[in-house]
Amino acid sequence: MTLSHDTFRTGLKHTVTALAVAMSFYHIMTAFFGTPISEVHLPVHLGFALVIIFWTYRKPAAGSLGALLILRDLGLTAMAVGGCAFLALNSAELQQRMLYFDPLTTPQLLFGAMLVFTVLEAARRVVGWPLVILGATAIAYALWGNYLPSVLWHRGYSFESIIESTYLTQDGLWTTPLRVTATYVFLFVLFGAFLVSSGAGTFFTDLARSLTGRFTGGAAKTAVVSSALMGSLSGSSAGNVVVTGSFTIPTMKRAGFPPRFAAGVEAVSSSGGQFMPPVMGSAAFIMAEFIGMPYIEIAQAAIIPALLYFISVIAMVHFEARRLELSPEVADVRAFEVLKQRGYLLLPVIVMLGVLSSGYTPTLAALYALGSLVLAQVVFERESRTLLVENCLKAMNDAPRIIGQITIASAVGGIIVGVVTQTGLGLRMSSIVLSISQGSLPLLLVLTMLCGVILGMGMPTPAAYIILAVLLAPGLVEFGVPILAAHLFVMYCAGVSAITPPVALASYAAAAIADSDPWRTSLTALKLGLASFIVPYMFVFAPSILGLGSGLQMTINSLAAGVGVIALAASLIGWLWIRMNLYLRGLLFAAALMLIMPGMLVDLAGGVLIVVIATYCFVAGRQQGRREPIRPPVKQDL
Repeated sequence: MTLSHDTFRTGLKHTVTALAVAMSFYHIMTAFFGTPISEVHLPVHLGFALVIIFWTYRKPAAGSLGALLILRDLGLTAMAVGGCAFLALNSAELQQRMLYFDPLTTPQLLFGAMLVFTVLEAARRVVGWPLVILGATAIAYALWGNYLPSVLWHRGYSFESIIESTYLTQDGLWTTPLRVTATYVFLFVLFGAFLVSSGAGTFFTDLARSLTGRFTGGAAKTAVVSSALMGSLSGSSAGNVVVTGSFTIPTMKRAGFPPRFAAGVEAVSSSGGQFMPPVMGSAAFIMAEFIGMPYIEIAQAAIIPALLYFISVIAMVHFEARRLELSPEVADVRAFEVLKQRGYLLLPVIVMLGVLSSGYTPTLAALYALGSLVLAQVVFERESRTLLVENCLKAMNDAPRIIGQITIASAVGGIIVGVVTQTGLGLRMSSIVLSISQGSLPLLLVLTMLCGVILGMGMPTPAAYIILAVLLAPGLVEFGVPILAAHLFVMYCAGVSAITPPVALASYAAAAIADSDPWRTSLTALKLGLASFIVPYMFVFAPSILGLGSGLQMTINSLAAGVGVIALAASLIGWLWIRMNLYLRGLLFAAALMLIMPGMLVDLAGGVLIVVIATYCFVAGRQQGRREPIRPPVKQDL
């Protein structure tokens, strides 16, 4: 019995690996030779993802229970493949069908219902109950909204109508999120998997250590820079924590940082990759389709807010290191040597940015970047050709497992988008939020962020962004917020879920590596990542930070915002040349907030208050003789 069970597990592992590699190969070929029509391409993509999920995210069991679980997963696989294959094989016939006029046939209704069910079950396995509950609630709202109070009332839709809208139109499962995921995002995730398999995580860590290691708090600053570099390309917060955190967290602990602080730094740094171009957690690609703006323009607009976020994190790390009186490290890695050995790993990033900035499609940019990475490895790693092949196969196996979460989240998000569109809920939500805010933009933004953080808990950034983009962003746009600023605002709300208790996936992953308490780690990460809650207000009140204005305005507002996030960091850590008491910290925190409020006088008052407090702290620090760290520099055992 044990032998047969082990044989089944081995066979299943090889089968899923073959499916994953086949999925990657399919996407590379379609990117190279051209994508099939959506009615074929999207079901194929979703079908691959569903089957891989059902046989990867499962609880193995022996005996009769194990047999029942195998039968269950076989049934789910058959339902998923049947629902996707029916649509792909009958695409020509279905295109001739008159929507909402021709009655649904029994196979159409059956396969549609089965596919919706399997998508929700897959979401339960890879995302969790929050997204499943939202998806099921959306369907229930479409069915029984006619029984709700007037503000949420609609005429109600039959089960057949909902299945038709969800399964047979471009307004449900197959709407913008899934289309973008299948067309653009998969290739960028595949590129990130190739980078990871090539050892880019170690390269970025060594490069960051060579640049920051010799400064105060160098170990933590290395973590911030390396995680930002890797996270901006990988697009997965928790996944990036595992890749870079396995090195950076132990290094920070050896340097003297408390375990929960080390884990918090890694969590917020990896989560910041969701805001940093070029990949931005894949949500930027969906945003480009939603607002009809070229992706490269969104990426350019997001640069300064992302830099403000990481400036805040680095400032907190520096102030904490000074507060703990930690010594700078003696850097044992030189940037020139790192670049000399593996600098070719920067080539694909340069290629990607060059292709995107030239106006070509993201698909082409990802394809060229992927090709240049493989070519660079062939040229510069001649002695390890066998390892190169193994790394390529590993990346092609890993990428579909990573994209599975994004794919299913996009599919459920599509269901929600379809219901919102069909019932007009989006307009009602905008009216409700605008009514509660009573014409106050700050109150509207606070309400939007509160709703966004709650709705986004436990969900990947793309899924949370999709929901917020259709429910909350229209209200901001209707109020007069520029559409780019509105959508970036809700994207930040979606992205902070990775570090926001009680469901803080990046924080929990980092806590496991640091061997620290998950709850305390998530609270520390929340404090370190507070800039992710503040920066969105800055670019809404001052859109020039996004490049929506003159160069002079952008420069002035960006500098003011930079001063504000550094002051915020000092107030939260409690150190600025001296250990600050609660009174000084409160004043500095208030001054930092004043810099994000609209109005020149408020900004000026906040700036003056910051200068006064900083001057006082500097003079007091000089009087106390607090200069460089008390302990002499020692070389850290890295």
